[in-house]
Amino acid sequence: MSGRHRLRRSIRLLQEDSGSELVEFAITVPILLAFLFGIMDFSRAMYCYHYVTYAAQDAARYAMLRGSDGGATSCSASTVYNCVTNNSDIQSYVKSQALPLINPKNLTVNATWPGTTPACSSSSGCAACSPTNSPGCLVQVQVTYNFSFMLPFLPQSAGLNLTGKSEQVIQ
Repeated sequence: MSGRHRLRRSIRLLQEDSGSELVEFAITVPILLAFLFGIMDFSRAMYCYHYVTYAAQDAARYAMLRGSDGGATSCSASTVYNCVTNNSDIQSYVKSQALPLINPKNLTVNATWPGTTPACSSSSGCAACSPTNSPGCLVQVQVTYNFSFMLPFLPQSAGLNLTGKSEQVIQ
C-alpha cells in the first residue's frame, strides 16, 4: 500500500459519522447526571434548612409556653404544659420532631434565657428578669444541623452547618 492510498483511507475514516452518536452520548450523559443529582442534593439541603428554621421557631414556642411559673414538674412529654423547661427538654423535643431525611444525631439545639425583656436595645437600658425564664422575658433558641452532601465530588468531611434562630417572649 502506498503512502497516498493510506492517506486517503485515513481521511475517509475521519469523515465517516458511524459511532459519533455513541461518543456524544458518553460525553453528555455524565454531565447531565451530575447536574440532575446536584439539583437533588441542593434541594435536600434546602429541605434541611427549612426544617432547621421551622424547628427553631417551634422550639422557641415550646419554651415560651413553659416558663418558670408553670409548676414544679419536669417537661418530660411535649403534651405537658404546666412545667418548667430547660435546655435538655427543648433538645429532646426538637429531636423527637425530626422529619424524614433529617438525622437527629446531626441536630444541635441550644436554648438560652438572656434574662432581659424584649424592649432591650443598645440605646435604652435593659430591664432584667429574675428568674431569667419568668413571664415577659426572652427565650432564644438556635438549632444547627450538620448537613453532608451525597455527591462524591462535593466536600464530604466538612459538611454544611445550617442554622436557624428564633426568640419569643415567655408567657
